[in-house]
Amino acid sequence: MKHICPAVSLCLMSVLTGCQSQAPWHLTVSKKSDTVQLCLSHEATCPQPGGVTPAGISVYRYDSTHDNELVWDAEPDDPETGGNISGVVTYGVAPRNWSNKVAAPPLVCGKAYLVNPSAELFALKCDGSVVALDFPHLEEFFRQASAPETTKTSSGHEPSLD
Repeated sequence: MKHICPAVSLCLMSVLTGCQSQAPWHLTVSKKSDTVQLCLSHEATCPQPGGVTPAGISVYRYDSTHDNELVWDAEPDDPETGGNISGVVTYGVAPRNWSNKVAAPPLVCGKAYLVNPSAELFALKCDGSVVALDFPHLEEFFRQASAPETTKTSSGHEPSLD
């Protein structure tokens, strides 16, 4: 599996190209039916009035704190005229006048996902809920996701291993 560090790459690219710094991106996530809604904004509220204009949206799946893989990538068909979006995006569905460059597979429980341009994480827990994560809590998330659940018998006692 290829190791990629998208957040560092984006920062380094900005420094090398001399891009002016803009307001930081913020990500909010929510579960809506069987889909996950992402909301990208430069403000604390989302969606931001007037929308946002990202150069693209990419999502990396983290199988562990070290292994990640690009699982979804979308770009505007015409960055000059079609890049502005409301900021609310359904995972895997390219916004209007955008195209998927990498088609998204279904989300997998117990995995974390890094969204760019915000460079923030979310995770799909195996109970079906979605949580926002930061990098310092990523390892803790994977420890909890891999911890075996204790099975109880109908009497409420843990089964014996005889």
